[in-house]
Amino acid sequence: MLALEAPRAIRLLAVLLPLLATGCASLGVPSLFPDARYADADPKVKECAGIFQSLDDAVNRAGVADVQEARISGFPHLRVNRFFAADWRPRPKDPGFEAWARELMQLDLHARQQEIANLPQSFRPAIVAGKSDPDALVKAVGECGEHLLSLDLSGDERRKQLFGGVRVADAYRGIYRVVGLYPLTSIAFYAGVKGLQEEIERDFAVPLQTIAVKGRILRYVPASPAAVPSDEVAQILRRASDNPLRFPNPDAEDRARLLNAFAPVLEIDVAQVADRIGQPNFLSSNVAQVDTEKSVVYTRISHARFESKTLLQLNYIFWFPARPKKGVVDILAGHLDGITWRVTLDEDGTPLIYDSMHNCGCYHLFLPSEKLHRRQARGRFEEPLLSPQQFSASAGRAVVRIASRSHYLQRLYFEPAAAASGIAYSMEDYTRLRSLPTADGGRRSLFGEDSLVRGSERPERWLFWPMGVPSAGAMRQWGHHATAFVGRRHFDDPGLIGRYFERASQD
Repeated sequence: MLALEAPRAIRLLAVLLPLLATGCASLGVPSLFPDARYADADPKVKECAGIFQSLDDAVNRAGVADVQEARISGFPHLRVNRFFAADWRPRPKDPGFEAWARELMQLDLHARQQEIANLPQSFRPAIVAGKSDPDALVKAVGECGEHLLSLDLSGDERRKQLFGGVRVADAYRGIYRVVGLYPLTSIAFYAGVKGLQEEIERDFAVPLQTIAVKGRILRYVPASPAAVPSDEVAQILRRASDNPLRFPNPDAEDRARLLNAFAPVLEIDVAQVADRIGQPNFLSSNVAQVDTEKSVVYTRISHARFESKTLLQLNYIFWFPARPKKGVVDILAGHLDGITWRVTLDEDGTPLIYDSMHNCGCYHLFLPSEKLHRRQARGRFEEPLLSPQQFSASAGRAVVRIASRSHYLQRLYFEPAAAASGIAYSMEDYTRLRSLPTADGGRRSLFGEDSLVRGSERPERWLFWPMGVPSAGAMRQWGHHATAFVGRRHFDDPGLIGRYFERASQD
């Protein structure tokens, strides 16, 4: 019998509803102190434990925890993302293990810099020589990180603990899927997603010049569109990979060159202000607004693992003031909208694949080069892949056509770099969004402790929660983008390309 008797159903809900509430709660984590495996007699360990404890307590009380990377139990000085937690990571006795651990330390230090910057003055603990100066706090955290890391690397047991302790939780809530009867409700979601994807594929199939325009086409172009020949890009990638982990990690100069070289032209159908890109800020409200007078695209690098090699990815994130309503009732509309455009570079210096998503994790689509062949579909319990276009090698700059209101991608094409003309956009590091100035002279992150952008919630969340995605449709922070309703998929999964594509035959 499928139906539950009323008293039993009520008892079941009494158990499950608190769990659902927990799933919506803040992702801020309590302090993770050094354990007994550190040298008890070392006074520096005790000092560092006090610093981390005071800082974490202040951060949690102020509600400014930065959750872009995951904390590691027992290692308060380290954080990890999906790339450094993946199976390629060096084992405890491998030569690259120390370099890997140092990357985790840098992730923690960088996150704590944002948290310290966002702490209101009244919350800053006076833990360094009786001072609460942010620079002094950052310096103390850096020194403690170095000291604790040296202890981590000094013994086999501690190395094994660290290797086995790294984990990044997925962005789905299992309890939502249990309560939402996922095996049944996902059937309808699968059909709905497939229908939307077929509509997008039809839009991509029409000639570019016949795409309907609701307003006028406005072009945004990179302010410094310097082209870099593919052989020079390949040299940069080889130079950037000259490190113990053999992953491309370009210095500031080379990073800027690559970001400028592959920055897209945005060709947007602008029918209203909400179709213009801009700069998020808190200068006039406690809820983030997008200033369209300042054309800014935010950038960050990431990495993919493909054919046992690490490839560099360049990410371009831009923001709209809103997704306006289509009619009286539009569950997808809401405050703020945005798109992340990503190019994965092959070792020869040319784009291997482009992919994009809206900054809620929605509408993830792949645009592979002819170097790639799509793998066979994985079945009903995995959302079908949206891949409406393939491209051939081109020496031109990518132009991305974007629809009005929905901001759906409509086409990718290429033009000579010299032809790029339009409104110049500047590029800023994505990290800036983690600490923005406020009207009262303070600072705060665009993203909350739950990874979400406050005020960007969508009505769709009340219907889509059975798929396990918290607040579906809301804008969210890097590292927390679930990009499929059916199955599990994350935008920052380094194995994503190999999961869905393979090298095309050279015959």
